[in-house]
Amino acid sequence: MPAIVRSVLAVVAGYAAMAAVVIAFSVALKQVAPNWMGSEGAPNSTYVVTNLIYSLAAAVLGGYVAASIGSRAPLAHACALAGIVFLLAIVSMMQMGDKQPRWYQVALIIVGTAGTVIGGLLRARA
Repeated sequence: MPAIVRSVLAVVAGYAAMAAVVIAFSVALKQVAPNWMGSEGAPNSTYVVTNLIYSLAAAVLGGYVAASIGSRAPLAHACALAGIVFLLAIVSMMQMGDKQPRWYQVALIIVGTAGTVIGGLLRARA
């Protein structure tokens, strides 16, 4: 497989792993504790903390997956994913505007970006 194809696959797979975890936990939380979600765009504090925790776990997994598939330069692939996560989180923050607390939106950017790099570091050191 050409290196560029493997690199793209690594980043896409890492993102897919992150998305799968976040979607699964979000759906489960909506079923188990629907009141945590709050009104549209305004989650309560319990949901915010829970979301940050599972978002971090998802980001670490995504970075690990990207680094595993992009094994020639594991940390570079995790960092590429971190860049994409960062950009998408900025877009999300702009779309949400004042519907969510700004600190929470910034925390999601930090958690997603740092988590993917941490996942890459874990894989690179393994």
